[in-house]
Amino acid sequence: MPPLPASESAQTSCSHLSEEQINFFKENGYLSLPRITSDEEVAELRQILESLFQKKAGIDQGAYFNFAGAEEDEDAPNIPQIIAPQNFAGKLTKTEFRRNAAELARQILGPEAKFHIDHTLCKPAVDGAATPWHQDEAFKDPKYDYSEISFWMALQPVNEVNGCMEFIPGSHQVGVLPHRSPNDDPRIHAIECFEGFDHADAVACPLPAGGCTLHTGRTLHGAGPNRSNAPRYAYVLIFHVPPQPAQGQKNFPWLQDKKTARMERRKSWEEGAGKYVTIWRVIKSKGPADYKRFCLKLKKRLFGG
Repeated sequence: MPPLPASESAQTSCSHLSEEQINFFKENGYLSLPRITSDEEVAELRQILESLFQKKAGIDQGAYFNFAGAEEDEDAPNIPQIIAPQNFAGKLTKTEFRRNAAELARQILGPEAKFHIDHTLCKPAVDGAATPWHQDEAFKDPKYDYSEISFWMALQPVNEVNGCMEFIPGSHQVGVLPHRSPNDDPRIHAIECFEGFDHADAVACPLPAGGCTLHTGRTLHGAGPNRSNAPRYAYVLIFHVPPQPAQGQKNFPWLQDKKTARMERRKSWEEGAGKYVTIWRVIKSKGPADYKRFCLKLKKRLFGG
């Protein structure tokens, strides 16, 4: 039997982990916390994020998109997602959630840990699609090695009915497993891991509103569909230490043929009206190493090579 989530074996304050919890996280690659911010802030965050989803904030920039299906297909599975919602709601940069997550990240990753990016997801009521099993690092540039933690906070109670997070304990220790586009459709933003693990090992992590899970970039995770009568919202903060050049060769062929509507919108915006906005956001929020990588990517996109 896999180890129980830490929320069932130990309690936590909002901004401090016990030695037992840190050891659990390092061994299993995930942790479940019953509380990381106040009820008042959860309500405020939900109101802010619901408004952003209603407006499809940042759709022209590629920030708002369908994670689960091809946007060209009206009948495709749908999980609306917004990358970097802080760009559209400044209050998100000054939350108790972020302060507490930053402190927990420093406990695990060390004093160099810093905020990387935020994103938010909505699973519509009744037919919100399942989130495919995947490792977050499988979305990233394989030229680098990463050390990061995602803080996935529930904005309402979550369980296996409306799609709580599920993890494969210890999967962060096996490297990046093979992934592919769902249905082999490169128009879909999501990727799915299709071998190298046993679904029977999965541990579900139900949470109250304001509870959160933590997981590493290599921890295999997914979430079931939302079969409830209300939408399911989650807000995610990612903290990391600066990525380093990869030790050894990695190859992620599942990224090479990706061509989503979201990618096209983002490229068009960055090459047009959003060029200077994008540069300013990076300068404001990233460290020197992140900024250098961004400039190299932007130069390649604009001028080729």
